[in-house]
Amino acid sequence: MSTSMLRRIARKALVAGATVAVLGVGILTVQIASDWRAASAPLDAAPVSASSISDAMAAQQARAQQLAAQIDQVALQLGDVRSAVGAANGALANQSGTAAAVGNQLKAAQSKLATLQAQLKAAQQRLAQLNAAAARQAALNAAAAKQPVVVTTTTAGSGGEPGDHGD
Repeated sequence: MSTSMLRRIARKALVAGATVAVLGVGILTVQIASDWRAASAPLDAAPVSASSISDAMAAQQARAQQLAAQIDQVALQLGDVRSAVGAANGALANQSGTAAAVGNQLKAAQSKLATLQAQLKAAQQRLAQLNAAAARQAALNAAAAKQPVVVTTTTAGSGGEPGDHGD
């Protein structure tokens, strides 16, 4: 065997060894990557136990019953509110009618007041006239009281009573 042949065989062995080494590194890299992936994100999750599902269902049913009871209470309160609103509307309608009646009474009272005020004004004018007449009469009486009184006697045949004086 010659050296060139030995070199060829050595080269071929070296290429074959390098190829096997590269394939080994590739397989090793894939194995390491799959282990790393499996460790960081496991594919199989633990299944949920039947007892935990049963417990969760019982808790949800209890919560549903509580919510149903609360809804019933709200429905009762809503009924109370509706009846109160109905009563308030009735009272408002009644008060509206009462307000109209009071308004009519007020108009009638204002009319009576106007009549009474007119009568009062007329009575005040009449009183002023009577006071003026009384003042004139008082002045005449005072003037008459200052004048001397003349007493005349009449005879029985004149038709007068004794003590009469003619004015």
